[in-house]
Amino acid sequence: MKIRLILFFIFVTVPSWAQVAFEYETAIPVRANGETLNRAFEGGLNATQFQTMDLNGDGELDLVLYHRMAQEITTYLSVNGSYEWAPEFAYSFPEDVVHWLILKDYDCDGKKDLFTSTSLGIKVYKNISEDKFPAWEEAEAFLTITSGSNIQVSPGDIPGIADINGDGALDILTYRFGSASTIVYYENTGACGDLSFERITRNWGNFEECNCNSFVFDEPCPVGNSAFDTTAIQHAGGKTILPFDADGDGDIDIITSDELCENLYFLRNEGTAQEAQMLDFALYPNENPIQFSFFPNAFLEDINFDGLQELIISTNVDQNLGDVVNLKNHIQVLDDLGTVTERNFQNARPFLQDEMIDVGEDAFPTFIDMDNDGDLDLFIGNRGLFNGQDFSATVTVFENIGNQFEPSFEKINDDFLSLSTLGFTSFKPQFIDLNGDGKPDLLLQAKVGLADTRLFYYEQIEDFNFDSPIDISVDLNEFDNPFFADVNDDGLPDLLIGRQLGSLSLYLNKGNLNWSDEQSNFGGLMNDFNRLNPALAVADFDKNGRSELLSIDGSGTLRWYNRPMMVDFNAINAQTDLIQINEEMLPSRWGRFHFLAVADIYGNGLPDLIAGNNKGGLIFLRNVSEPKKNGNDADEIRVIVAPNPSSGEITILPETTLQLTIYNVDGQQMQDNLSLTSSERKSISIRQFPNGIYIFRFSDGNRFTTRKVVLQR
Repeated sequence: MKIRLILFFIFVTVPSWAQVAFEYETAIPVRANGETLNRAFEGGLNATQFQTMDLNGDGELDLVLYHRMAQEITTYLSVNGSYEWAPEFAYSFPEDVVHWLILKDYDCDGKKDLFTSTSLGIKVYKNISEDKFPAWEEAEAFLTITSGSNIQVSPGDIPGIADINGDGALDILTYRFGSASTIVYYENTGACGDLSFERITRNWGNFEECNCNSFVFDEPCPVGNSAFDTTAIQHAGGKTILPFDADGDGDIDIITSDELCENLYFLRNEGTAQEAQMLDFALYPNENPIQFSFFPNAFLEDINFDGLQELIISTNVDQNLGDVVNLKNHIQVLDDLGTVTERNFQNARPFLQDEMIDVGEDAFPTFIDMDNDGDLDLFIGNRGLFNGQDFSATVTVFENIGNQFEPSFEKINDDFLSLSTLGFTSFKPQFIDLNGDGKPDLLLQAKVGLADTRLFYYEQIEDFNFDSPIDISVDLNEFDNPFFADVNDDGLPDLLIGRQLGSLSLYLNKGNLNWSDEQSNFGGLMNDFNRLNPALAVADFDKNGRSELLSIDGSGTLRWYNRPMMVDFNAINAQTDLIQINEEMLPSRWGRFHFLAVADIYGNGLPDLIAGNNKGGLIFLRNVSEPKKNGNDADEIRVIVAPNPSSGEITILPETTLQLTIYNVDGQQMQDNLSLTSSERKSISIRQFPNGIYIFRFSDGNRFTTRKVVLQR
């Protein structure tokens, strides 16, 4: 034992780390279907609303996206005729933006102000920006009319905000709250800068929506055959209004949609700016009308910098009810090929989403070296995809075709193990050596029925082939998030579960697929409705020789607990300022629903963090934690040793030219003076050694580093 302790201090140096820090990483090359994904790790798009404003004060209109399902804002800067993801600007927006976001200049100062939903109707923030970041102050907690009543808007609706009557002040169009499907017109009674409104009419344009593809004009909707039908059709679902002058005649026309319908509808104003009159409707655009499975939504913005507005289409669902919306590639943009007097939107094409890793609805990433080449490959489960007939989950595979110093990914499989044929949903995969044979097995959480979620164990037989699944009997629901980590330091991976309502559970691994009774509220983490659906990651994030817990929940905030993940773990004093942007440490401000994976992608001993999200995309955070400098600290040698554990063949990839010496745990030299060439893989055999633990010591003449290698046949 004395010799082993001496060896530990000779070979293993544990630096002291000051701060866990991550930076957004978007430069990793990724290819799919023969195309380069230039926005691979920008997080996906789902139910996205598109707005523009000048974010950085350079006079150019930048892009602001609100993702309704995720309840998150993302931001893009206009740079040389294209958009660059700029997540730092999202921090500048109010945290209470919900349901919808409209950016319009109500006070005519040249800066767009912010309108959003509130339980009392419409909330307004004034743009008070003076430097390179947006700044806001609350202008109105909720808008009212002169009688004192608030302007009510259903949470599922998006109102139309525009100068309706041509007097220069912003007015409001919104479907009647909780009653007939007619539009209420609220006129701004002041000048530019005022937010004083009067209700002019409850039937602007003299029309009513009766059903999908059914409108009536100058009359109420007909009474149906049911005794429960009335002439006032109840406002059963959300509705949107996009006001614009489609024909250049000085009055407002609209594009509208209904939550329960598949199409966009266009209604031309045949009246005047002061007295709107609609006489007919049409599916929109006229040529090749948009058809969505559920709740289409439209926006007009100049997003290709040609001075003309393009029509951008998304869905506006807040959840995929009925699982009928395919969210993988649903964003479209159409060019205006018409004239001032007749818009003509054509040539639908994808926008932004097609350049990202986007697996549809929810992304559940994990990493494993599937081909034993020393680098980590990426696997992504999802909630499911609708193929026109059914909705089932898949696991997508991106092979790392680079190396662990310079990763590069290429999609090679859309349906790993043909798992979609099971017909299950919500696949959350992880690869863990659960039986201790040195080969990582597949652990897969899946929803198999309406209220039936299970955790399956697929044993790896050899060469990344897997045996039939075995059901691991633990209590789970679809929104619980599992993570395997050795909590009691017995060499067996234990099971941690972030519970839907915010608590943390622990099942200790007793071997042979047996588990201890559940330890609920582990670490003191109990149910908390402000922190639902916690996702977990356990790793040595600060490289101090111990593993810590990092989590994220429905608040969208990452939390790192700087204490060992052990049986006596206590979740206190969480650090949240973990993301480094422009030398400033900031908390994450992401939306709801995330799933975490950790992997040392760059081979520097620091686990990076990958977050899958509700939008079907991934955010990559590179671990850039800095050690405390002691004056003589040298840069650490980077070298990859894989697989580990090994059955006898080892592949080594050094960053620089090195010499390798191998010792057993008693300090006996087993092999010496093996030369390794910079950035070249070298295969060596240790089959001649007995099973056990070996220390690989690498040196460049001035520095050294070690790796512990397990030989297990």
